[in-house]
Amino acid sequence: AVSLMLGVALAFLFDLLDATIKNIEDVDRKLGQDVLGALPIYGGKKSKKGKEEEKAMVRAFLKDEEHNFSESVRTIRTSLTLTGLETPSSVILITSSLPGEGKTTLSCNLASAFGQMERTLLIDADMRRPTVAKKLGLLPYVPGLSNAVSEPERLDECIQTLPDLGFDVLSSGPLPPNPLELLGSMAFRKMLNDMRERYDRIIIDSAPMHVVSDALYLSTLVDGVAYVVKADSTREPVIKAGLERLEDSNCRMLGVILNQVDVTRESKYGNYNYGYYDSYGYTDRKS
Repeated sequence: AVSLMLGVALAFLFDLLDATIKNIEDVDRKLGQDVLGALPIYGGKKSKKGKEEEKAMVRAFLKDEEHNFSESVRTIRTSLTLTGLETPSSVILITSSLPGEGKTTLSCNLASAFGQMERTLLIDADMRRPTVAKKLGLLPYVPGLSNAVSEPERLDECIQTLPDLGFDVLSSGPLPPNPLELLGSMAFRKMLNDMRERYDRIIIDSAPMHVVSDALYLSTLVDGVAYVVKADSTREPVIKAGLERLEDSNCRMLGVILNQVDVTRESKYGNYNYGYYDSYGYTDRKS
């Protein structure tokens, strides 16, 4: 009996000391934010991803074998659509606290999801460490965002169409010496307004909040911000600091997307939301 009581006490103690976000309940309880959705770990288990696997991850939405992942992306798409019923959210900024939380993978898959219904453009505005073009396998040295801002007449040349994925891409282009100056220019704002006329949905992949101030500035130009949190990894104080900076800028916070959730573990603890499709057989493509 004493051992059992000690075990329960230790379990509660470890939970109190754990400052990471593990599930959607933690997002509501610890962060006080709306949950737009949760993405399972690609491939079902955590492991270091190689270059080829990273390229596959940005196309996971269209893969039949990643049905559970695809349904999670659709859920996020629906959540973002519902947030825009009264106040339009046609231009959405995707950011996170730190690098490596999966915002680029989410941005690409979300663009594919919206591309099934709307004219969609994905902009790589991470002018420090851009990865969209590399992960999508686009040709290097292709003109992109920096060229479109400095030479507006080349805008059409800078946009690449991806018929297999269903959306257009404006990659970063050559990296400028001062990215924030480029993103803060009138030319960038004019280009973004022009794109609003051409596309129904624009998704902007930006730099992380705790690295530079680019995302903070971009948050004032968009219709809403979706904040990506890597499950069981990023610490709560770091996430809260990023969210508070965004709130201070008076941007519209759409909600939090929990990424790389351990579906198997959370299902064992009774978080059936993650295992819904497996529990009822919806992941079986033959049924």
